[in-house]
Amino acid sequence: MIKAVAFDIYGTLIDTQAVLGKLTELVGDSAAAISALWRQKQLEYSFRRGLMRDYCDFSVCTRDALVYATHQHGQALGEPEIARMMQAYAELDAFVDVEISLQQLAVEGFALYAFSNGSRQAVEGLLRRAGIRDAFAAVVSVEDVQSFKPAPEVYAHLCDIVGEPAEHICLVSGNPFDVLGAAHAGLKTAWLRRDPGVQFDPWGVEPNATLKTLDELPSHLRAISNAAPGDAGQPHTEE
Repeated sequence: MIKAVAFDIYGTLIDTQAVLGKLTELVGDSAAAISALWRQKQLEYSFRRGLMRDYCDFSVCTRDALVYATHQHGQALGEPEIARMMQAYAELDAFVDVEISLQQLAVEGFALYAFSNGSRQAVEGLLRRAGIRDAFAAVVSVEDVQSFKPAPEVYAHLCDIVGEPAEHICLVSGNPFDVLGAAHAGLKTAWLRRDPGVQFDPWGVEPNATLKTLDELPSHLRAISNAAPGDAGQPHTEE
C-alpha cells in the first residue's frame, strides 16, 4: 500500500523551459540546441561524479554543462551571462497542474516529499517561490549522501527519511533514469511524460504508471497501491 509519494523537482514539478527563453536572448537561434546539450551534459556530469565518488553541488554540474554546451556551439558566454543563466534556475515556476494535484493527494492522506539532485537550499527556494513548500513533509536532497540519482544509496536515504519500506513509497518523476533507479531500489514508480516525444529506456522495466499530466496521479496511485510486487504499467505505445 502506498503511504508516501516522492516527487522529483526539475522538469517534474518545476518547469525548466523558462531558461530557454533567457538563453535565446543571449545566443539567438542556437538556444534550442544548446539547451538540449546543456541538459544532457548536466546529467552526464552528475552520473560521472556519482561513479567517481567525487560529489559536488548539482549547481556545479549545471554550470560546467552550460560552459561546455555554449563552447560546443561556438557561443561562449562571459561570466555575467553565465551568472544570469544560473540565476534563471533559481527563478523557475511550477507547472500549472502541480498545486491542485498536491492538494488532492494531501486530502487523500498521502505524505508528500520533494526529492532532488539539487541542494536543499536550491529546492527550498524553488518550492517557496512556487507557493508549494508547505505541501511537503520534507525536502530530501542527495547532498545528504554525497551522491546523485540513480545511485541506490540515494533512494535508500529517501526511505530512511520517509520511515517506510520502499514498496510503500511511490516516486513520481519526469526522468526515465530516475524512474529506473527507483524501481531498481524497490519503490513503486510513476513516469510523468510531460513531453510526448520522450521515450522510456528499453531496459525491460516499465513504470507502474505513465501519466500525461500530474492530475492523473491520484487515480493511478490507488491502482499502484493494489499492485503486486513487480507489477508494472502497460507498455508504452508511440503517439
